Amino acid sequence: MKVYRSLIITVFVCLLTAVSVFAQSATTEKKTYQNIVVEKFTIREGVEFPADKIDSLTKSVQNTLTKSNRFQHVDLAGEAPTTESADVPTLKITGEVIKYVKGNRAARYVVGLGVGATKIITDVKFIDVKTGEVVHQQTVDGDVTWGFFGGSSDDAKSGVADEIIRVMKKNKFAGDKIKKAK
Repeated sequence: MKVYRSLIITVFVCLLTAVSVFAQSATTEKKTYQNIVVEKFTIREGVEFPADKIDSLTKSVQNTLTKSNRFQHVDLAGEAPTTESADVPTLKITGEVIKYVKGNRAARYVVGLGVGATKIITDVKFIDVKTGEVVHQQTVDGDVTWGFFGGSSDDAKSGVADEIIRVMKKNKFAGDKIKKAK
């Protein structure tokens, strides 16, 4: 009798756990966002990323998201929004440069094989504007390991932006490409 009681209690606890996990996954379902607000990226204290390059990193993210044709509007925080509707799902993207390796273009050109690579690593948060909830957080990076005449270190910013759009597609924050009227 004790064995049956233990077995029934164990099955009951397993069912409760399964129901709890299922209910939790149902409430955290990812949604597709139509509008994006890109907040100016920041630099973690102690990281030697050039302060004059942070605006171009933020702009690179905005441009990449715009060119993806997956969103109605992509705005920079602080600029006048192109949409006023509170009903349109809007996602705010914030980022902090947490590591920067300047690299060396000559080393990339002469030696290759990743020597002299430029690398930017950022901690990116995706925040639902309506709820204020951080719906996803991930570290993304961009790097330049080669290119024509060693490649430009500025291409690392494009790498960060490309990685952000990949994360958004993977997590279903970005929908299908929008066909825009000509």
